[in-house]
Amino acid sequence: MSIRPARSSVAVALIGAALLLGARSAHAADLELEISGVTATGADKPSPVQVAAYASPENWLKKPVATAKTASTEARDGVIKVRLKGLPEGPVAIAIYQDLNGNGKLDSSVIGIPIEPYAFSRQAQGSFGPPTFDQAALPAGTTRHAIRLPAQP
Repeated sequence: MSIRPARSSVAVALIGAALLLGARSAHAADLELEISGVTATGADKPSPVQVAAYASPENWLKKPVATAKTASTEARDGVIKVRLKGLPEGPVAIAIYQDLNGNGKLDSSVIGIPIEPYAFSRQAQGSFGPPTFDQAALPAGTTRHAIRLPAQP
């Protein structure tokens, strides 16, 4: 038994794994979101727009596969563009909200109703709570999508 073939086998395996990983990432998708209805706030309080993408019903609104944050000061005529990169293959659903007070969370009333602007992909709406993953899911391969934040939460 010689050392060279073993090293060659390891090298071939590593190259194969690298190619496989490269092929997998080539299938990862980017999604450009156009978010309208962003509320302008004073320059001293930029109020970020938080974006999260989810890839399965099991992880819906629990474990995002991608997130983004942008300041409302970047909005032009109430519109912000956000690009989510490297999303997994298959459908994804998007949840967004504008953090008007900048505290890093979606604030809600005493009875649990959000009091800051929020929306979901496909403008999905649930009854007595958020929509389901399937209601908000964008078809696999979607590269652009528009979401409108409500003018008033």
